[in-house]
Amino acid sequence: MQSQILPSRAALVDRIAMQFDYGQNLITLVGSSGLGKSYLAESFLTDKYPDFNKAFVKLTANTQEFDVVRQLLEHSFRSPLIDQKLSLSENFMLLHDEQACGPCLWVLDNVRHLTQELAEQLQKLAKSSRETIYILATAQQPQLIPESLDIHIEPLSVLESKRLMSMFYKDLPPDEDPIFNTFVAEARGNPSVLLSWQPQQQSLNLREQSSKVGSKSQWQWYVIALCLVLTALMVALVYKQELKRYWTPTQGDEETVATAIDAQEVFEAPNTKVKIENDVQPELPTEAPTQVETAPVGSILSALTETKEDTTNNNNALSEQAVTPEKADVDSTPATLSPVTEPQYAELELLTGNPWYLSRSDGEWVIQLLAVTESEIAAGFMAEHNEVVTQQFTVLRNGRTWFVVTTDAYESLASAKQAKAVLPEALQKGQPFFKRMSKIKQEITQSLGN
Repeated sequence: MQSQILPSRAALVDRIAMQFDYGQNLITLVGSSGLGKSYLAESFLTDKYPDFNKAFVKLTANTQEFDVVRQLLEHSFRSPLIDQKLSLSENFMLLHDEQACGPCLWVLDNVRHLTQELAEQLQKLAKSSRETIYILATAQQPQLIPESLDIHIEPLSVLESKRLMSMFYKDLPPDEDPIFNTFVAEARGNPSVLLSWQPQQQSLNLREQSSKVGSKSQWQWYVIALCLVLTALMVALVYKQELKRYWTPTQGDEETVATAIDAQEVFEAPNTKVKIENDVQPELPTEAPTQVETAPVGSILSALTETKEDTTNNNNALSEQAVTPEKADVDSTPATLSPVTEPQYAELELLTGNPWYLSRSDGEWVIQLLAVTESEIAAGFMAEHNEVVTQQFTVLRNGRTWFVVTTDAYESLASAKQAKAVLPEALQKGQPFFKRMSKIKQEITQSLGN
């Protein structure tokens, strides 16, 4: 008896045996490639009819007709003498007349390589032989053997698919693992595909990747902080220079107007005429040249007070004239030197996360790259693979929040396949797969409903 068989397959073995007991001697097990027809036929040969003479013949494209006849007869009789010129039924009758072989159970795997003549001989023996002969054949197409009962084998359910994998793999991912569930769903109950599961290639070492992302992002943050500090220092220096240039008051090289005369000189030379000059004089028109005013010494003493007041007024006027050009210079500063206030336009906020997926068309496709329950890992994953345009949506499954990272949307599945072919090698190792936008919308809607 074979070591392991699923309950549904065991029930199918019992059904085949029941059909033989009801008088149907020729049965063909029909199913697509990889569904386990050969395994089921071997299980039937091992478990049922222990007293029968049993023969198992696997047919290939290179199998000769005489080789099939020889194997069937050698497993049914003891040292048979086979005539190559006679057919299978004729050889069986002659050998049976010499020595009774008893009931026989023949299993022929992959009968699409069986010739039409040999198929008719099998039908003839199963129908009119003097011994009980049960013939079980496997094929991918029905009606390959005339008057044979075709029993179709169905794909495994999701529950039996996981149960089959647990028979051959000790450590399987949990049921809520999205990669594992996607693999089981895409296998469509085909045992050959289910048993090709490779845990190392179908899983991601998130702890190792997160440590690498953390070590890389740490020094990157240091560089960013240093750049920000340098930028702030440069802005402050430029701002200081601009303030110093445009807002510092202009210092003129003005000299004090001589308005006083030494008293000793006045009394020693009473008849001397004193010349009073103003070193700083306002500009006069070219038609009125500057005149120097002279006065007698005696009149100067009486007019000292008035001269002092006039001088003070002149100094104030000169100061106003000196300040006025400076203000004019400030006011005449080119417009390019003053900060220009430009209209600020509010940029439209780009959609991200779940709203982005909900706004897309149902017929678009994406490539799912990662699904984790920690947002930091998803963010680090997107930062590490920033050469690819990625998006992220969040769903709630079994009471846990999942962060799923995908590529940008593609119009068709063909476009998504072309994009997957050019993905970086690091993303290819994660076994990314395609997902329809309508399916993602459904998951997000169901998650919001919860």
